[in-house]
Amino acid sequence: MILDSHFHTLSMARREVDMDLEKIIGIDVGTDPFDIEDRLVYIKGRENIYYSQGAGPWCLKDGEVNEIYSRLVSSFEKYKGTFLGETGLDYFHKDYGDKREMIKLFLRQIELAEKLSLPIIIHSRDADDDMKEIISSSSFPHSGVMHSYSSDPGLMEKALEKGLYISFSGNITYKGNDKIRESARACPKDRILYETDSPYLAPVPVRGRPSCPSFTEYTSAFIASLRNEDVEQFRENAINNFLTLLSHSGGEEVYRHPSRE
Repeated sequence: MILDSHFHTLSMARREVDMDLEKIIGIDVGTDPFDIEDRLVYIKGRENIYYSQGAGPWCLKDGEVNEIYSRLVSSFEKYKGTFLGETGLDYFHKDYGDKREMIKLFLRQIELAEKLSLPIIIHSRDADDDMKEIISSSSFPHSGVMHSYSSDPGLMEKALEKGLYISFSGNITYKGNDKIRESARACPKDRILYETDSPYLAPVPVRGRPSCPSFTEYTSAFIASLRNEDVEQFRENAINNFLTLLSHSGGEEVYRHPSRE
């Protein structure tokens, strides 16, 4: 079994990427908060594929906070899910919208994750100061994960204090990303995960190609080497961490695979 804690089936399908999902344990994450019906075509009935719903900061280009939140609540009522996300802050992309609105949308979903008893998947890019403040002042009773972690250990420490997991993607292999590698070395053994974020962020030596879940082979080997750990033991430990994260979800199992209804 191959762990990939974060990937996008619909985006992979649109790029005609070979997903090979029968070998994967992990989370299918939408890039649009209302694409779950299309995603279920690819994931329904697959025992080891879990799914999330959420509104990332890019969604503000197409609507305002109250409208997005209301539609998201309605979607959860119909389709449920095992995780909420991805959601969070992204100050790198200047066209995503006003920072205040981004923060508002993020905070609403932190509250919704607690209400639904679900772990949260957090996206954070170039927003460390605000993210630190929000994480420090929030509670995550059902845990969650900082996905595709791209910051130094300072933000990671705040996330770990709140019981969150840290997931690293292919960008840890890119030249110049020393702060990410420093975080991976420092991350506690019982909180570390890895992902592809497919079809994005393919790791070296396949950078430049659309990513797919099997590329975690390269990312996991790279991280294990950074940490001076045996790669197979590292992979087994990360799968166990993922299962522990999954145990925090209060979502009913029947709703993970709607085809069973």
